This record gives sequence, structure tokens and C-alpha cells, in this order.
Amino acid sequence: MRLIKLKDKTEILKIAIFVEDKYGPGFIRKVIDRLIEDGKIKNRRFEYQRNSPALIKKCNESKFRKVKSVVREVDKVLIIIDKENIYNYDEDKDIWRHLSGLKSEDKSKIVVIATGPEIEEWICISYGIAFDKTGYNVKDKPNEVLKRKLSYKNERLKDFADKLDFDKLLTKSESFKLFYKSLTT
Repeated sequence: MRLIKLKDKTEILKIAIFVEDKYGPGFIRKVIDRLIEDGKIKNRRFEYQRNSPALIKKCNESKFRKVKSVVREVDKVLIIIDKENIYNYDEDKDIWRHLSGLKSEDKSKIVVIATGPEIEEWICISYGIAFDKTGYNVKDKPNEVLKRKLSYKNERLKDFADKLDFDKLLTKSESFKLFYKSLTT
């Protein structure tokens, strides 16, 4: 990694983040800002690769060209996707087959964070709202449960970054733990 160390011992990590939802980039950036503000990430700043966080569609070869084109310019690439249905999700099929041909040192920079079944799980866990973790029961997926309980709309995703309970997420969400670890190690 090419971490830049400043005089105050702060590291600057150059990252590129790809998410599959058009409301995800603002949400993820706000979550990272909050982690820094709340002191959960110390002595590290992030320099985002241009146009990052950016959109990417799972199972879409042309969209993965974005990842391939930036992997050498950054220290780390985060790909955040929704599993949708835990039994049909296959990381090799859904992600890595599109990234074939990358050198092993480039692949080692990539972290795939698959939320189960969707990123709204972070909101449900933070609020203590039960949801279907498998994704099979469509009416009980996090997005749908939040619509019923909190009048949630997808375009308001970014607003919920301020309401996340990081301590709860670090103990109850595998995807959030991986997300956090990828930013801190």
C-alpha cells in the first residue's frame, strides 16, 4: 500500500468505492465521514479516487471496467453490493468472474462487501428492527420493513447515515464489520 503519512501521523489512504445503488454513494461517503467524526477511525483520512463512490451493477461486465481502470491508482477498492437473496448470491459468479485477468497484487486491493440482503440492513440493525436476513421473504426485506415502520424512501438513504449505531453494527452486522475493517486496516 502507498499510504501517505503526514507530520501529525495521519495516514492518507487513496480509495475507490463502488456501490450498486444510485443512492449508495452519498450514503457511504456520509457513513465514512461520521466514522471519522465519531472517532471510530483515527489517524486516517481518505482521498477518494475521482468520481468515487461510483455506481456499479453486479453481474455487468462493462461496469466492472471501472474497477479495472482504477485499481492501480488507489490503495484499496471497496465494492459494496446487496446480496438480495442469500441463497442465490455467489461472489465468484457475481463479482470475481468480471475481474478475471487482474494481477494478484491488484486483486489483493479489492474488498467485496456483500450486505445481506441489502444495505438497509445497517439501518434496521441500528434501529433494532427485525427483517428477513435471507432475502427470500420480499415483504420483510430491510427496505420494505423500513417503508412500513419509518416511511422510508430509497432517495432518503443518505439521511439515515446520521442515525446508524456503529457499536451495534460492529457486533451484529458482518457486512458492516468488513466495511469498517477495510477502512481501518
